[in-house]
Amino acid sequence: MATPRLARSPTCLSCLRRLAQPSSLSPLSPLSWTQTRARTTKAELEDLQGIPVRLLRDITTFGRKHAIIRVKAGRMRNIWFPKGAAEYMTKLKFTELGLSEAAIGVRDRTFGTQLVLEEEEQGTQMSLEAKSKRKEVMTLPPEETQTLLKTLLPEVLVFPRIPVSTTPAPPPEPSIPRSPSLAANAATSTPGPVVPESAAVTPIFGSVSRTDILALIKEKLLADPRGSRVALEAESLELIGLDLEHDGENRIKRLGTFEVLIAPGVGTNGQEIDPVRRIVQVVAEES
Repeated sequence: MATPRLARSPTCLSCLRRLAQPSSLSPLSPLSWTQTRARTTKAELEDLQGIPVRLLRDITTFGRKHAIIRVKAGRMRNIWFPKGAAEYMTKLKFTELGLSEAAIGVRDRTFGTQLVLEEEEQGTQMSLEAKSKRKEVMTLPPEETQTLLKTLLPEVLVFPRIPVSTTPAPPPEPSIPRSPSLAANAATSTPGPVVPESAAVTPIFGSVSRTDILALIKEKLLADPRGSRVALEAESLELIGLDLEHDGENRIKRLGTFEVLIAPGVGTNGQEIDPVRRIVQVVAEES
């Protein structure tokens, strides 16, 4: 029977450790020399290389204070040693501490990461709460908003717009002279009533929306330093006098005079504060 062929000498660290440990097989057995590869990541190999050092403080992703691990010489020489983060573990240092090289551990890559994540989450939550409180402080109370509206807003808010040219109405027909041959009580035809010019509807190019009115209101409120803190939205305005036949929903599309109600909001007592009334006048823009 042919002698089993022996495998070549192992080279990886895992195999060397396995060979260094006592085996249940006989040292003369060829099976004890069989090389068996184990999956070792690149990071694990790096943690087993380098020079031994002792951490003088907690270092995230490396380990706690007093832990003895192996790190690259460049990291120790250029970063940790100048900053006093670690010290070299020489043979003399091992002897002083009463330790052997068996005390050298492995880098803890998860150390401190969970704490950092928890601090970041807590910081984010505190930041959101701080922003919310700051927003509440910065917003002007509805009572003060009502006062500013009454004080700074003019009674009439004017919006110049270009009117759409319409075909002028035909002039009224001249009255027909009464024939002298007609009897005194004879009925004659008369022209119809003339529609006054003021009642005519004049459409405009574009429109005047609640957003346009709100922009003018905020512009007027900036005359006071507190005006920028007024919290008004387009929904806070209500237009009075709209005609759906000629206007849009919450939008003026013709020349004329209208009314707007400005609601400051809910007061500290939980009740709606009385709205401020102002006139909105859409006039023909001068060419």
